[in-house]
Amino acid sequence: MSTITTRSAVREPTTADTATRPIAALVLPMRLFLAAGWLRAGVEKVLDRSWWTGDVLDQFLVEQRTHMLPFFRAFADAVVAPLALPTAWLVVEAQIAIGLCLLLNRWLRRALWAGVVLNVCFTLAGRVNPSAFYLVMELVVLIGLSRPVSMTIAWRRATLWCLPAMALLPFARTLDPAKVIDDPALM
Repeated sequence: MSTITTRSAVREPTTADTATRPIAALVLPMRLFLAAGWLRAGVEKVLDRSWWTGDVLDQFLVEQRTHMLPFFRAFADAVVAPLALPTAWLVVEAQIAIGLCLLLNRWLRRALWAGVVLNVCFTLAGRVNPSAFYLVMELVVLIGLSRPVSMTIAWRRATLWCLPAMALLPFARTLDPAKVIDDPALM
């Protein structure tokens, strides 16, 4: 009889894995806080019957219209408003999926990037608080979970992050330190 050898299903940790383990442990409380926040937001919408008709999203768009950045207002009018019902469902599903992924420690980077996209959309729609807070936390967790890179790559990535920020400066409404937190362009 021949013996069949199988490879171990457990892969050996790489240098990058061992280097990020302590940081992953440090960002664990933030990851769990974000999971709870996303799950809470999703469950609130599941329990709200008017959310499932798209009415709440339509009302949100009307209420936030004056606070939206001009280019996002055009997007909201052309895309989100006509598709309010499927968009409402997509938001609920995304919020619950993000929360579950963060809670269960699965597909973390994908979930965090999806959270970043949703929070950027909420911020551009004028709902800065608490979206900016969650956005910062998601980016911190993403950085904490990232693999070590060279300084050259880090500077290139930082520069790429600054370009969209500079493009939003013309839409800034105030530079008053007490009011900056409410300005979607600056957040």
